[in-house]
Amino acid sequence: MAKISKAKVFLVINLIFIAIIFLLSLRSRAFYKQINSSDLAYYNGRTLSLTGRICEEADINYKSRRLTVCIRGKTKGQVLVTTNLYPEYNYGDFVGIRGRLEAPPPIDGFDYESYLARYDIYSVMYYPSLSLATGSLSLSERGYLQLIKLKWRLKSIMDSNMPEPQAGLANALLLGYRRTVIREDLQIFSRVGLSHMIAISGSHITILSAMIINFFLALGIGRRHSLKIIFAFLILYPLVTGLAASAVRSALMGGLAFLAIYYERLSSLIKALVFSAAIMLALNPRLLRDDIGFQLSFLALLGIIYIYPLGEGITKRFLNKLKLKHRTHNILKTILDTVNLTLVSQIVSLPIALINFKQFSIIAPLANVLVLWTFPLLLAALITAIFLTAIIPALGIVWFLPSYLLLKYIFLASNILASPSWAAVNINGFNWWGGAVYYLILFLIVAFVKKLLRFIN
Repeated sequence: MAKISKAKVFLVINLIFIAIIFLLSLRSRAFYKQINSSDLAYYNGRTLSLTGRICEEADINYKSRRLTVCIRGKTKGQVLVTTNLYPEYNYGDFVGIRGRLEAPPPIDGFDYESYLARYDIYSVMYYPSLSLATGSLSLSERGYLQLIKLKWRLKSIMDSNMPEPQAGLANALLLGYRRTVIREDLQIFSRVGLSHMIAISGSHITILSAMIINFFLALGIGRRHSLKIIFAFLILYPLVTGLAASAVRSALMGGLAFLAIYYERLSSLIKALVFSAAIMLALNPRLLRDDIGFQLSFLALLGIIYIYPLGEGITKRFLNKLKLKHRTHNILKTILDTVNLTLVSQIVSLPIALINFKQFSIIAPLANVLVLWTFPLLLAALITAIFLTAIIPALGIVWFLPSYLLLKYIFLASNILASPSWAAVNINGFNWWGGAVYYLILFLIVAFVKKLLRFIN
């Protein structure tokens, strides 16, 4: 009788754990905190005076400022405060608050309560009275504040040297400030299938990493040095975003998928991916049901590991038949890799996208080919411009001109591609039962294609 390895046993245990979390998540209020008199949420519906520390970076758009305030003392908890843009309050400030404490209300059919519960937030306040209070930060909090201040400095440099909406998109791409992109532009990016461009997710990091390494390989930089650049990017990117939880999670999962693509050690990487997911769910089981970013990332990475190689094999055979020159071969390979990665991400994440966003972008493959090639150039241009502006601020507009032109191109291309009536279709009524059938069919198709390719080879 064949002996089962410890690695397989470990993998099965992790899969069982994830399955248990999934089954428990089917309950309507799964993993909700039991509220008692010592919890802030116990007093929802009352007008209170509270003192606390802003414990997350402020979430700012063009109309309001949202502050996560951690309340300590006999009553503990977090409250999400929506207030005016000014005066400016942000991470590390101690504030006094007086206003009506409420449970998160539903927003246009969106389960806002569950969305906030994944962050252990069960209370909100809208436009309360705010004032600065006294308090001191711990050593780790002071260190994190310095990291956040660096992020603010980078944003300030881009805002000062580029107009809107280009500066807002640059902030979203480089720093993860999604709310700096106006709603109308977000709708256009969603319509053409480019939302992943400004959403920090595992699939976004993977596509971005693949684009960067192909860019350096096309420049003649060796594979080994290119990989070192990618790993440096995967480490530095979460730091630049202020160690946002989504960025750290995405860098980990995206890094695993990237390794799967370039080292082809699928069995080890599947174990690592499943283990990382199990650890994340052990720390926060609500991610599986209520965090769309986690769902999309995990499924997209599974697709990249299992389905991407099929498209890559077809691409290799196609390019070998063409017998192109080396540079032309690399350019065409970069384009086809982008199409492959984009299609895979769309295929495996389609049910979740339909359930949550109720829209399917037909034009997405073309949009990704026409836009994603700018990513390596744009990142390099933004980082270079920030560095040069820090040295010679007076020439900031000049340094940012290449970035501005690339961002202008992205907006122009997106608007043109979004204009046809058939660019995207709305699909209502799709549910999780339909998603289960979809994934069963997808599994059978992938298994059939793999067997067919083995037979052909």
